Parts: sequence; structure tokens; C-alpha cells
Amino acid sequence: KESVKKKKTKEEKEGGDIAPSSAEGASGPKPRCIGVRLQNGCEIAVSETDGAVVSTLGFIPTFLHLVPADVRTAHGVPPGLPAISERRPLMKILVGLKGTADELSLTGADWYRLPNATLPRDELDALTGQVKFGTIGVDDASSLVGSGSEELGEDETMEITAGRGKRSKASAATASSSTTAEKKTSRSKFTAGASWMKVSFPSAKDPSWSDCHGSVSTCVVTIEADDDFVRMFDTKPQIYSILNNKGTAASGDMERMSGRVVKDLLETFPQLEDKIECIQICGPYRSGLTQNPARFAIKGNKPEMPYPGLFIGGADLTVGDSASGAIVGGWLAANAVMGYSFLDHLYLKKNITSDLKQFIEEPSMATERNGVIVEDLAVPFKEKVIEKKSDEEDANTNTAESSKEE
Repeated sequence: KESVKKKKTKEEKEGGDIAPSSAEGASGPKPRCIGVRLQNGCEIAVSETDGAVVSTLGFIPTFLHLVPADVRTAHGVPPGLPAISERRPLMKILVGLKGTADELSLTGADWYRLPNATLPRDELDALTGQVKFGTIGVDDASSLVGSGSEELGEDETMEITAGRGKRSKASAATASSSTTAEKKTSRSKFTAGASWMKVSFPSAKDPSWSDCHGSVSTCVVTIEADDDFVRMFDTKPQIYSILNNKGTAASGDMERMSGRVVKDLLETFPQLEDKIECIQICGPYRSGLTQNPARFAIKGNKPEMPYPGLFIGGADLTVGDSASGAIVGGWLAANAVMGYSFLDHLYLKKNITSDLKQFIEEPSMATERNGVIVEDLAVPFKEKVIEKKSDEEDANTNTAESSKEE
């Protein structure tokens, strides 16, 4: 019984160091994942022979916080895990608006601000007046401003460095001999007009929103968390720790950040002036892996894990960290649980989707309500008749338009 319990995946409060992968020295048969142990002690077990546990919490959190440290040390982690890095956690500012999407001229498309793509460095030739297109991004002198960073003094730098771990004598000697500018480090802060930001209006994407909720709209502003709320550890893999900020100081940081975000929101969408009803800040939330080449190059970033019975799903498996990417990641994990390989997908055209089409009848959109058969749709379907003009009418219209142009 003790050996069986040791094999189970459990959630720990703190993650330990990463052990070498099987290709780097860990040997022996891998223990099978037979369940999940929650923080309250409740255990959810699966079959010890062919059961499956799918984690959609992310590639790094699964092996740093869920897999026991002694299991990682003895049996290793997926190949390539130390080479990847975690993306900076995100924070969401929820804004309630007064008015419908039509009244506020809101769109269902998301709006992004990318710091490294907002400042094209073009040059104007003084003699010819021609524009010479340059690279897109910020130069070295303004890179700190573009990334929303601030400089720290020497005392604060030493305090943060000490919090990350012990420093060697060589590094200490190098730091003492460097200049004051080199001793200063950058601190990530949200900078109005420059930092990364995403704005979306979920209510504008729902055609039935006005019928259900009346003359109100919603807005979600997503930003990267400041160093006041998260701390980066330059380990392998590179990870972030979410700080447990409480008290008046944390609330003050929240208010200042919220003010800068709302200022950018109103500058981008001026029609929202005097239309804000309420504001709520949520987060920080972990946002998966960084979009870098290592994420797609490592062999271990796939649904099948080295531990039998353990699978990974979610957006970490796909290109984009979006809802559609998470759905595709779940689809890949479900196929891996069923044992389908890429040969089945490409050549045999066999996967869980084809299985569902073969064995499950297509659901009917019609349902009976009060003895009447109606279509079970969230939004009532409205037919729109478009009158098609005859060839003669089209020819007459084209002739009239050409005569106007002349």
C-alpha cells in the first residue's frame, strides 16, 4: 500500500527542484499515475491497469507542483523541460459599462498592443523626400520604457538577488567592480501607452446579450502582472512565483495599476468616457509557456508523458494560448488516451472525432416546448431575404454608374 500511495500524483504547496530527465541519467521503470490527491486529502483514483489522468493546468505546474518531488528525483521529467520557460502571469481588469454594444460602438474583435511592434524606425531622406522603411521595435536606449520597466537602486537590487538564492564569490566580486549603471537592474511595471495589453468586449460577441441583460456591456482588459505581484526565478525551467500580497500596500499598487490601465482604455476607446459603472481586478493567473522556439522544439511537449497513465492537455501543446488552442490541446490529449497516433490521423483518418461520427447520431436542434417543435438555439434564427437582381438590371446599374463616373 505504501508503494501504491507513493506512485500517486498529489498536489503540494511548494514545488522542488527539477530532476534530470530519463535521457540524462534517470533510469528504471516509471511509476504509474493512478490518481490525484487534492489539498484537502481527498483522493480520486483511476484504474491501476489502464486508467488515465489528464492535467490541463500546464506543462510546468504539473511537474513542479503536482508530481511529488521524490518521484521527480528518482525517475526524471520529460526531455526538454529545463529548456522551456514560463510566461509572465496575467492579470485581468473587469470593467462594467453602461450601454449596449451598438450604443457604445463596441466590436467583437479583440484589440492588442504589442510593445515591440508599435514603434517603426523609419527614416526620411532629406534630399529626395523618400521614406526608408526601418525595422519595427524599440531601440536599446528606450527598451526599458517600452517594456514598462523601472530602475532599482543598489540596495533593492541586492535584496532581490539575495531572495533568489546564494551568490558565488566570483559573481560578488564582479558585481562590486562593475559600474553603478551595470549594478542597476530593470523591474517590470505596467507603463501607460507602452506595455502589452489586450482589450476584449465579451458582451459584444454574444448576439443574445441585450435580450438577457439589457443596456449593459462588459469589457476585459488583460495585462502582464507587475513585479509587485509576481517574482521571476532564473532557474531551469524559468518560472514565476505569485506573491501573496495583502494589506494596504498591495491595495495601493492595485489602484495605481488600475488607474494606468483605465487611462489607456479610455484613450483607445474614447466613447467609453463616463460609461464605466464598476471595475474589478482579478489575478495574477498563470498563462502557460512562453512563445519561443524551445516550446516547439523539445521532444517532451506532447500529450503522452513518460509516466504511464499521465497525460497533458491544454494550450501548452498548441501554437496559441487561446480558448481554441486549449480545445485543440484537449482533443490531442483525448486521442492520446485512446492510443491514436499521427499515423492514424494522417493515413487511416481515425480519431475520436471519426469515432463519434460513426457511433453517435447527430443531435437534433429541434426540441418540444409546450407541445410545439422549435429550434433549440441560444439566439433566435431570423431569416433575411436578399433579392437577386436580374442580368438586365445589373447591366443597367453598371451603365448608370459608369456614366456618373464620366
